[in-house]
Amino acid sequence: MNRESLEKALTSSLTLMLGLAILDLLLYIWVGTAAVTILAHAISLWVVLRHRLIFDLIKLLETSALLADLYLITKYGFAVFSPIATLFSIIHIGLNKKYHLSKLQKDLEKVFASKSNENDDD
Repeated sequence: MNRESLEKALTSSLTLMLGLAILDLLLYIWVGTAAVTILAHAISLWVVLRHRLIFDLIKLLETSALLADLYLITKYGFAVFSPIATLFSIIHIGLNKKYHLSKLQKDLEKVFASKSNENDDD
């Protein structure tokens, strides 16, 4: 992928996560719990583990928020860390865009390589 496509993908991803975080914060106000970003963080963790991608500060923050929210859900019935962690992640990625674009390129290459290996095995 070229740099422009990566920037569009990163911007789209950040916009989507911002929308999910806002939706979750509204859900927390109305219902008392957040669920959408918990699912997004769980899917993200599954992708990282499935394709053996490298954990960075963002993945560590999201995974910590996911585990904390899962604990809060089982213990008290509510969750709130995931939307807040998502907002911090968006800010961090926005401030360090060049680093995250190069990391996204490496991660995509790794995912495509593993997909081609799966296709070769079939």
